[in-house]
Amino acid sequence: MSVQPKLLFLFLFLTFYAKPASAQFYPTQYRPPVNWQQLSTDHFKIIFPQGEDSAAYNTARILEEQYPGVQKLTGGSLTNFPVILTNYNDRSNGIVTTLHFRSEIDIPPIQGKALNPKTGGWLQNVVPHELVHALQFSNLGGFGLGRIVNIFSPDLARSLHGAPPSGIQEGLATYYESEFVAQNGGRGNYPFFTNPFDAIFTSPGRWSMGQMVHFPIDTRPFNRHYIGGYTFTKWLQDTYGEKTSRDAIDFHVRWPFLGYGVALKHATGRWPAQLYDAFEKNQEAQLKKKNSQTDVIRPLSISLDGAEIRRPKWLSDSTLIFHGSFYNADPGFYRYTIPDGSLQRIITTSIGSDYNYAISDDRKTLIYSYYKPDAIYPNAFNSTLVKASLKNGASTLINSDRRLFSPSLSADSSLISLERHKSINRIIKINLTNSLVNSVLADPSYQIVSAAAHPTISDSLAVIMNRNGSQALWLASEDHLKEVLSDPPTISFSDGSVFDPIWHPDGKSILFSADFSGDLQIYEYNLRTAKMIQWTNAPYNAFEASYSPDGNTIAFVIQKENERLPAVLSRNDIYSTDVLTDPSFSPHQDVSSQSNNNWNSRSYKTGLSWLKPRTVLPAIEEISGSNQYKWGVGLHSNDLLQQQAYSVELTAAEERLWYDLTYQNKQFFPGFRARIFSKPAFRTFRFDPDNESPFTQTFLRQERSFALSMPVQFTFEQNVDFTGLFIEPEFRQSQLRYFNQDKNNATDFSNASIGNIYAQFNYKLQQNIRDVQPNSGLQFYAELEHFFHSGSVSLETTSGQQTLNFANPTALRGGLSAYLSPLQQWNQSLRIGAEAITQTHPVFDAQSVVSDGFSERVLSGSNNLVSINTRYTIPLVYPDDGGFLLPLYLSNIYLVGFTDTVTDPTANDVLQSSRSVFGAGVRIRFRISNLSLDIGAGIGVEPSRNNIHYFIGDF
Repeated sequence: MSVQPKLLFLFLFLTFYAKPASAQFYPTQYRPPVNWQQLSTDHFKIIFPQGEDSAAYNTARILEEQYPGVQKLTGGSLTNFPVILTNYNDRSNGIVTTLHFRSEIDIPPIQGKALNPKTGGWLQNVVPHELVHALQFSNLGGFGLGRIVNIFSPDLARSLHGAPPSGIQEGLATYYESEFVAQNGGRGNYPFFTNPFDAIFTSPGRWSMGQMVHFPIDTRPFNRHYIGGYTFTKWLQDTYGEKTSRDAIDFHVRWPFLGYGVALKHATGRWPAQLYDAFEKNQEAQLKKKNSQTDVIRPLSISLDGAEIRRPKWLSDSTLIFHGSFYNADPGFYRYTIPDGSLQRIITTSIGSDYNYAISDDRKTLIYSYYKPDAIYPNAFNSTLVKASLKNGASTLINSDRRLFSPSLSADSSLISLERHKSINRIIKINLTNSLVNSVLADPSYQIVSAAAHPTISDSLAVIMNRNGSQALWLASEDHLKEVLSDPPTISFSDGSVFDPIWHPDGKSILFSADFSGDLQIYEYNLRTAKMIQWTNAPYNAFEASYSPDGNTIAFVIQKENERLPAVLSRNDIYSTDVLTDPSFSPHQDVSSQSNNNWNSRSYKTGLSWLKPRTVLPAIEEISGSNQYKWGVGLHSNDLLQQQAYSVELTAAEERLWYDLTYQNKQFFPGFRARIFSKPAFRTFRFDPDNESPFTQTFLRQERSFALSMPVQFTFEQNVDFTGLFIEPEFRQSQLRYFNQDKNNATDFSNASIGNIYAQFNYKLQQNIRDVQPNSGLQFYAELEHFFHSGSVSLETTSGQQTLNFANPTALRGGLSAYLSPLQQWNQSLRIGAEAITQTHPVFDAQSVVSDGFSERVLSGSNNLVSINTRYTIPLVYPDDGGFLLPLYLSNIYLVGFTDTVTDPTANDVLQSSRSVFGAGVRIRFRISNLSLDIGAGIGVEPSRNNIHYFIGDF
């Protein structure tokens, strides 16, 4: 769940982010073809795919039910607010975006432990959370900057709420879901979410105030701003009253340039540093008692940094396998040898967010799921099962037409799996020989979380299911599964939820984890005696356990400061406390099917109202071939589903008016973009007059054109690495004319018919968490432009009239970059690249392939350039920390070494015409509030010319 505010303080917007002319402010996207429906309520407009009526009515009911409570917390109001439900993305998320103000929610339930099961299902968790963001963003306060900006763009006015650190918004939304939605619901009442804060708070690496509320880039946990933001927000509300956040929100949106720290001072009377000191003392008092009641469990040693270890299982009595993700190594399945702590990656892959996988009895095959992207539709990922060899990593897909995850192998070698089916998960059984589905075992109205097949009885299952907020464990046979799931569970706790079932090798006991004690701990249930014992008493969660082959030792995961690490525990060392199951099982009342009779659905139509401009912006763009800019204004809008958008921009430069009108349509594949524009550019030509020395002269060019293009993006893979292709063919009908140096005398227009095609291919680009550029893969781009018809112009030069005959020019530019990582363990990366431009007349700016490290324009006037370049990055430090009163956040600092050799391959003496620069510099990645910047200062040295150039720019 996330918030997507686009712009921040208005002064930052004006200073750093004025939109370039010809850029498209509102995005467009292809969407899978669905018959969109609309459901209108008092405050909302629900847009949903046909057939998802149940999810739409449930969403509407939750929204209207929670609206008064959220409005009391945040202020603001909503009328006809759009909420778009989609059913084609298994990487479930919910967002609120201020650019065409709306919310989008993926209907498929999120996998894994991310959300508190006691809240209820996925919609019960996500909808109230996003409603907090929507109402907060709608609050423009009294008279102030928010109201002024609202005159020009309501979307930008709402975006002012995106200026504070992200933890402020996410903390408030998490606070609401934890206090007001369901009893003991929300992540604030969920140990899997809250205990990482306790673990780091009691360590020497306690988070600073800035770290609690800024979203992290390079440091785990990556939901730190959710955890810290919630904990701080709850303390604020409890200490200073229920109106504290609302008062701060109202003040901040009126005067955002003062920062959210000043807004908190207004609401509480104390500065952020004073608030944090009081907050620390409060947390220390609460956590002092907890540490004395738990056992110390030492994790296994992991040689890589930033470990996120999930679901360790046993390959032998001394060898584990688990999925691992690290700061400085590729994610995937790793083999871990317990006696010496050696670590070997055997399969490079990401994995579904529940981290469930299955190992064959012979320990030769692994079955797991990952999110496979759709080739042409963005934000459309399907859960896909993969069968991989543990010997060589070779893999094949299992029934890729179905949305499968959470595999488990049964005693008869069939595969038990969960499948996405509309807004629920159902259990299916697959024949691994032919990958066909044998049967659908359970398709209830409540939510299946996982199913573990019995190791010796082929038709027996352990099922974790969430029934309206009560997540428990059922034991049943396949034949009677539907009936048993309607009965009370085998194991349940009124104060907590059950997770992670895994059978003992003999099938007579089952391990699971549960959080009813206030921490996730591991328990064992004996089927013969119907008794349970507690295995662990870890201070900050223990979960995802598995038995060793002899059943006398378990491997599991514990929270250790910012990491999740593997640990092992023998039966002789367990906590060994008897536990009683809770006989009461009381799910929340199921009201998901209830609806208001006044709510009627109908077909959704885009209509024409979206043509009204949503945003008026200043437009600024550097004029090609110069250091000058054109300035003006732009009008922008798009439709609700982001399938159409336009921009109209008018600018002035060189005492003339310029225009750019763009319309893009992606209602069908591949879609198109149409432009009508008149734009300036400076072009330098080389002249060789008879009996005179050659010379160069720069002219202002006006290009007046109609352009039609078809941008197409294909995504072939987006697992650990990325492979994708972007192609944009374009046809332009243009008129060109040139102005001399006084900008008054112009040539006649020369008509031209122009074809252009741009392509970029990324192949297996891979970048680990703390890499500052990819560590492997290839990038290739090329652009070809040809004038099918063009005339000639007569230019007024310092040497008199000179005729410029375009002769139907052809221009080609392209480049290839290869990424290597000889020292990947330290997140260092080397890029080796080659770029070239060749053109019969100037069409492209040749300096676009030249490094900023040169002290001047290189080989100016040449129509043929080749650049051979390198870039080596060396990260120095990852503070991942920042301020609150001054919202400056420093992500990392890194060194860059670079080289660039540029030559004209058509020159008589190629070596003599070559220029080479060697350079280095320091770059800093940081944010001002949520505005990301990467700037650096470097030095370029040309040894052959004794030139030294200090500069700030791109290198």
